[in-house]
Amino acid sequence: MRSLKILLLSAFILLVSNSVSAQSWGVRAGANISDISGNGLDTKAKTGLYVGVYREIPLVKSLLFIQPEVQYSQEGFEVDNAKDTKIDYLTVPILAKIYAVKLLSFETGPQFGFVVSDNVDYTDVNSFVPSWAFGTSLNLPLGLSINARYITGLDDTFEHLAAKNQVIQVGAAFQF
Repeated sequence: MRSLKILLLSAFILLVSNSVSAQSWGVRAGANISDISGNGLDTKAKTGLYVGVYREIPLVKSLLFIQPEVQYSQEGFEVDNAKDTKIDYLTVPILAKIYAVKLLSFETGPQFGFVVSDNVDYTDVNSFVPSWAFGTSLNLPLGLSINARYITGLDDTFEHLAAKNQVIQVGAAFQF
């Protein structure tokens, strides 16, 4: 597990340490609507927030980009007659981003989640949760964009419970 974290961190540093020409930095923030899916679980979505930074690296000029990100993400779910479950992650999405037109882009790729904190006392939370993200952005003038993303867990969130994260993110980004 530790070697995987070191490998991911090294890959991210390598991606963002390329020459600065034709690359854009940005910040993004918004709301998370998260829940968990699993056999027989009766849960309700919980709202949290996310905030992070990203870098857009061109592969094919004006068409295809790689977008590595680092963000803090509040996730969890609600259960009747029990306290809300809250799990905070440091996530590292590495997305392929395609501009259909200058105004509209689509993105997809893996996301690696590392647990920062949680309030779970009924089972162990997996400290590393891989996911897959799908999203779109409406790219407005002056570097502003409005974006939406769906993220689904590829592995169980908990050690002894077959359940995966599902997150919808809606927010805004500003590119420098």
